[in-house]
Amino acid sequence: MKYFKIFLLLVGNYSYTDLLLADLKTKPNIILFIADDMGIGDTDAYLNISLIKGSKPVGKTLKTPNIEKFAKQGIIFTDAHAPASMCSSTRYSLLTGRLAHRAYLKKQGWLPHGPNRPMIQKALTTLPEMLQRNGYYTGAIGKYHVGMDFDDGHGQPADEFDYKDVDFTKPLLDGPTHHGFDEFFGVPGNTEDSLDTEPRIYIRNDKWTFTDRSKMHWSGMKHRAGQILSGPNWDLSQLGPDFLKEGLQFVQLASQKQKPFFLYYVPTANHFQRNQSGDYAVPKFLDGKPVKGTSRYTDGTKGTEREDMVIENDIAFGALITKLEETNDPRNPGHKLIDNTLIIFTSDNGPNVGDNEGTNQESGGLRGKKAKIWEGGHRVPFILFRKQHFEGGTINRNLFSITDLFATMASLVSEELKPAEAQDSLDSLAYWKNPEARDKRPRYFFCHLGPPYENDAIAIRKDSQKVIVSGGLAQPWTKNGTQGSAQPLVSYDLTHDPYEKEDFSKSTPNASSMASRLLQIHNQGYSRELNLPVSQNLIIDDGWHNLRNDITGLIGFKFKLKENQIVTHLGMWDDHDRESPVREARGVPIEQESDQPSRLGKNPRTINKEHRIRLWEIKNSIPQEIASILITPQKQGLLEGEFRYVQLKKPIHITIGSNFILTMSTAAGDGDHFHDDASFDGLSPIINPSVTILKSVMFRNLNMNQPLQIPSFADLHPDYSAHRFPVGPTLKFK
Repeated sequence: MKYFKIFLLLVGNYSYTDLLLADLKTKPNIILFIADDMGIGDTDAYLNISLIKGSKPVGKTLKTPNIEKFAKQGIIFTDAHAPASMCSSTRYSLLTGRLAHRAYLKKQGWLPHGPNRPMIQKALTTLPEMLQRNGYYTGAIGKYHVGMDFDDGHGQPADEFDYKDVDFTKPLLDGPTHHGFDEFFGVPGNTEDSLDTEPRIYIRNDKWTFTDRSKMHWSGMKHRAGQILSGPNWDLSQLGPDFLKEGLQFVQLASQKQKPFFLYYVPTANHFQRNQSGDYAVPKFLDGKPVKGTSRYTDGTKGTEREDMVIENDIAFGALITKLEETNDPRNPGHKLIDNTLIIFTSDNGPNVGDNEGTNQESGGLRGKKAKIWEGGHRVPFILFRKQHFEGGTINRNLFSITDLFATMASLVSEELKPAEAQDSLDSLAYWKNPEARDKRPRYFFCHLGPPYENDAIAIRKDSQKVIVSGGLAQPWTKNGTQGSAQPLVSYDLTHDPYEKEDFSKSTPNASSMASRLLQIHNQGYSRELNLPVSQNLIIDDGWHNLRNDITGLIGFKFKLKENQIVTHLGMWDDHDRESPVREARGVPIEQESDQPSRLGKNPRTINKEHRIRLWEIKNSIPQEIASILITPQKQGLLEGEFRYVQLKKPIHITIGSNFILTMSTAAGDGDHFHDDASFDGLSPIINPSVTILKSVMFRNLNMNQPLQIPSFADLHPDYSAHRFPVGPTLKFK
């Protein structure tokens, strides 16, 4: 697109407005349809297709005529994955372009019948926000499920059990329209009895569609009997019809705006929906077509109500495509919307039925299901179509993660991502266009429960190799497990063992190196190349990884140079404008200590106690001080971004070939907070590319011969703590 703009400028007298309109005319509409808990075996688009070369073709599936027809015109991916095997985690990754375990969901838990704080940190750019700045009109229909803040009537997040303190007359404090969606219609989260994010009332944009609490009633079954707040006409079976109605209306409205649109369509089907009539709330009809009792397998056998909900999705998907085929495109007269729309069909994780440990027909014959880290838990249907851009009926066997949608969409609209955006999203557009190409980049997957029932697990896939790490890497404060170790738990070669039956951990030579790579990605906080800008600062951006100071001593990090440098300033993190805590939610850090960036606060920066910053050069294994400055509570030096710098009296030349240590003095209880136990879930610091951080260090009593592990990492496995990078001291180069 940039070359097109240059061409227009060269050949004619075109204004910026002309260029913008030309740009908007060519950008495709995007519809992203994400079914809930749907496996590869739930659609005959994958019938007779081998998911892994050498494995048996998928032999039995549900009949899904609309998805099957769609697949014949598009690209079918056999190795596409949800970034996690659970709903919320995947949605966080998709919307932020970040690995799911970086969110604090694992600490918070998805609390049943209690407040769920927003998972998307305010400083993060979301996928719809990126598309908005590229001229897109954005809408979300269905299940949001990454947390919302409801108003308690006093401008603070409601937090009482069962949302008894929600003021329904007030707009949401944090929701979809706060993170890039122009339009939203749907529900906060699940509609399941045992794990419900009530109230059961639709939200439109940032407002409740029903506000009269006196006419609401308490519903629920079994464990939640009489505890779920619902609107007077709430009917779970009507979610699908209501979502489709709103989706079709959005397409109609968006098509008239002379700009491209993005529709994030996320129905609740076929998630478990316990209600008075059964475990699944199936509508009798959708778009004039029967749903309940209509599901059939390719061998002629009848499906259950769970499979009926898959058919509900199939009908809704078909109706949206028909709408595109019938609606004129005002940006391209003489054409229909379908002619310039990218359509993607996928699922948020594997199927919600089947054997926890064995292979499942719903998973396409793979091992595992939802909430498991085997392939069946996160390998999902992924089919895309764009007229005249992708060859119909093509099979693409490249490794792909839904996390990659952010960077791929950015590439599609010719957007260059900022270093702090979508840090785990890999641009895969070239591999979409060329199915024969070989994407050798690794991908990462997260599971709350682990294989099978353990607390959290992370896996890395590269080519056919898969390594699973368990026991505290994603949740390092856990009291059991291996406390942040990245040692391989089990590894598989999927070429030889497509169903993950055997343990190859002893015979797979790459298992340890892959686990080490997983640890590196986890700790550095990003997976993609960031295209860092030229900077004089050692820490280009502080992220939110700040260092706690409940110790007395020196904290910092060891580093080396890739090129010679001249140090002109020493400094420290000085973003201390934290607001007073709003509340303390169960299992969630209070606002003052959360991973929300304090840069949004209103109070002036202050440092309570003085801190000495020292630069050391290691000579003959002994650190020798080569520069030192004192930062006091007064506002001295240069405040730049999140750091305060004090100029050295004389610049210091430091060279490659030596190792250096940068430290900051701290004192327990001095009131200068630099860390909380959720902060490693935030954005990692972005480091000057000329510097390599070796490890974090701590010294007590100026005993430089005995470096210790950093507190908050001290109880972790060394292979974890050695790579954690504390933000506190910093420096500036000439």
